[in-house]
Amino acid sequence: MAFPTAQLDKITGTLQHVIFASSDSYFKILSVQIDEATLADWDAPEIIVTGTFADVQEGSTYAFYGQVVRHPKYGQQLKVVRYENELPPDENGLIKYFASGQFSGIGKKTAEKIVDHLGLDAVNLILDDVSVLDGIMKPATAQKLARNLQLNLGLERLFQVGNQYGLGADLAGRLYDQYGHEAETILTTDPYRLVFEFDGISFKIADGIGQKNGHTRDDLRRIQAAVYATMMNVSFQYGHTFLTRDQLVQTTAQLLRDQQLETAITAAIAQLLKDQILVDEDGRLYAAALYQAEVQTAQDLRRLLRAPMPFDITSEAIAAAVVTPGHMQLDETQIAAVTAGLNAQVFLLTGGPGTGKTTIVRTIVATWHQLLAQQAKYADNTKDFLKNYAVKLASPTGRAAKRMTEVTGYDATTIHRLLGIADLDEPEFNADNPIAGGLLIIDEASMLDIELTAKLLAAIPSGMKVIIVGDADQLPSVGPGNVLADLVASQALAHIELETIYRQGRGSSITTMAQDIKNGRLPADFMTNQRDRSTFMVAPDQVATAIEQVVKAAIKKGYTADELQILAPMYKTTAGVHALNAMAQALFNPIKLAQKSLQFGETIFRRGDKVLQLENDSERDIYNGDMGQIVAVQYKKDPGNTENEDSLVVDFDGKELVYPKKQLNQLTLAYVTTVHKAQGNEFRLVIMALTSRFGLMLNRNLLYTGITRAKEALILVGEYEAFARAAQTPVPMRATWLTQRLHAEENNVTQPVAVSQPTPPGTKQLTTQLIVAQAVSPMIGMADVTPYDFMGKT
Repeated sequence: MAFPTAQLDKITGTLQHVIFASSDSYFKILSVQIDEATLADWDAPEIIVTGTFADVQEGSTYAFYGQVVRHPKYGQQLKVVRYENELPPDENGLIKYFASGQFSGIGKKTAEKIVDHLGLDAVNLILDDVSVLDGIMKPATAQKLARNLQLNLGLERLFQVGNQYGLGADLAGRLYDQYGHEAETILTTDPYRLVFEFDGISFKIADGIGQKNGHTRDDLRRIQAAVYATMMNVSFQYGHTFLTRDQLVQTTAQLLRDQQLETAITAAIAQLLKDQILVDEDGRLYAAALYQAEVQTAQDLRRLLRAPMPFDITSEAIAAAVVTPGHMQLDETQIAAVTAGLNAQVFLLTGGPGTGKTTIVRTIVATWHQLLAQQAKYADNTKDFLKNYAVKLASPTGRAAKRMTEVTGYDATTIHRLLGIADLDEPEFNADNPIAGGLLIIDEASMLDIELTAKLLAAIPSGMKVIIVGDADQLPSVGPGNVLADLVASQALAHIELETIYRQGRGSSITTMAQDIKNGRLPADFMTNQRDRSTFMVAPDQVATAIEQVVKAAIKKGYTADELQILAPMYKTTAGVHALNAMAQALFNPIKLAQKSLQFGETIFRRGDKVLQLENDSERDIYNGDMGQIVAVQYKKDPGNTENEDSLVVDFDGKELVYPKKQLNQLTLAYVTTVHKAQGNEFRLVIMALTSRFGLMLNRNLLYTGITRAKEALILVGEYEAFARAAQTPVPMRATWLTQRLHAEENNVTQPVAVSQPTPPGTKQLTTQLIVAQAVSPMIGMADVTPYDFMGKT
């Protein structure tokens, strides 16, 4: 939190001890002996100071600006907003500073020469240009002095410069980590560069710095940054992979709030195209990375479609090998999906809740292992053969992967882990180092964005079978692209969409409602409570109270926080995620006497809280959207706390991870989440809130995705008009070109199979697509049918 300068207290003092220094950030806890202070009612000679600091030196003098706060355990301390290194104010003090031993090769005589030539501003002059030391000392010694000053003072000066521009110390520290001593030069001369390169500096922030530096409104670099920021903002906010030129010009002008700059915007676009930061394909303008991802996705799909299996598996062998786990009974449709899936090199399996996707995946996995066992008899090395052609299962989220493991009996993983994607998003497995296996099944494919899809497909070796499973009516990915819907629309892949609902008993009312919503309407019995769903229609300001009553009743019935999930489209408003999380926390995990807690921002975390991971952390194999539970709160001075800092311990499905206080920005309470964050998960009971205040967020895919998170029971709270509007409003179209790219070379690809849901028995309609897929006999069901049954009436 930034405080206005007028409200800040100032302490000037000598750093006595660095009590704590974080190993992976600039956060430190210092003990400072006070020389001067503006503090009221402070008589102690020392004070504890906390904040973000550079390589501060014990024994040096600093000026700290901040506010005195009371820590619940450690008492009063100064929370620092900014600080300054108080260099000696006279020549004798400055000579002692240079000759103090901090700077190798600098003795008293050399220090005197530096101060004689450069005066009291010697430090800043050296930091600005090391050549000012020419003739005073050897070049190597001068360079070493400059480097040491950069280490000791460069970051501190960046903190000061950043503060002038309104940048916090944490952001300045990240800039220094990425750019080193060049960070200050970038801030003062080319802040717009950061829009292209640095995550955390928006165009608005960079433009504020640029205007303070004197950049004009029509500065080409400014306009280029605005164009690029517009392209990325629109792509990631609305999911488009491209914009038309007119859209980009107009939207950039809106960002700049200046319609008179259209000529300058056009010139900026031309330069960005020349620099290959943007790509123009027949009037479609892309960010280069998104263009490459879309093109690569289409190319790799064609490659996988063309590639034959390394060993022959006939349609007859697949049909004969079908294994139904647990002696399940599969009907004709389900058997057709299994055989069609294993006959195709790339196969799409889509369908809503209760349509049997899980059953088919289980059967495909079991059948694949049966086929491998048969083929392994002829291999030179059976063990290696089975390993090389094993099934791989993956999903975009950890919870979905866990569910795949549970239903199939085989290990599933996240796509990030499958590819070995590290923090820099560069995968370990790629086209040059592909993953191993014979069959890859990807679940929850509606969550795939175009960049992750490109990385995934690039790492799949030619000949490996790929089965993509999902529900095309769910919300599309958070990132750019509309991959699953585009693949379905292309008709370039073998595809079966399941429509028959097999899930009966509990849950059947929810799946029926989902079908109605897919068709753009609420069910006629929406307001009538069913065995597995209920509605509470109330005014927006009454939603929180209504949900509170529902949650209290659910807790009395034995529902746990892990089994019950509240969903809302947005974080703000009285019916949003933030407000409802505070209410739900008080119900599921009320404050207890002497209970440990840690506060981050407005959130107070307690032992037992349900939490959500907000960032990908591939090193610890935890990803955005994973849910866990706080199992311990550790204070710095607790016995056995080897980390020597306050922290939380969070259990993610049996894996315990430690979160020091500086990493709590990665967590949030998860009693309530957005619908997007819940995607890929299922819960026994879902409570979904919708009001008209959610405005543009209300659409069919959001409502459909939310209600289909419920496995057993669903409670809808809010305004009828909001639910009706959501059901009637299709999700906004995304501008993508993947479907067309797949069409472009369709004639050059081995003819794919587009298999539709077979019609129910008795309709006397031959499903020719199934015949093409070799999934069923062409004479199936024809015993009592004549050609006249297929002729229209005249």
